[in-house]
Amino acid sequence: MSSEPLKIKEPDDQLDVIGESCPVPEMMASKKLKKMKAGQVLEVITDHQPAIDVTLPSLCKNMGYPYVVLKDGDVYRFRILKVG
Repeated sequence: MSSEPLKIKEPDDQLDVIGESCPVPEMMASKKLKKMKAGQVLEVITDHQPAIDVTLPSLCKNMGYPYVVLKDGDVYRFRILKVG
């Protein structure tokens, strides 16, 4: 699947973890994704580089969810598509 739809689709839910370090962003994203329906997009907003480089991509790969990272000033918007 192309990441293009993830870049333009408005997220269904947002998780603001600015100021939090690992493993908080990954744990909170995992918990939030469990409550979401297939086809929905979660946007994790973080300023923690290791979450963008390591933990969130690892979470997505383990669950088989496509993702895209958007840089927004000093923060990142990490969008995850929950698939069925």
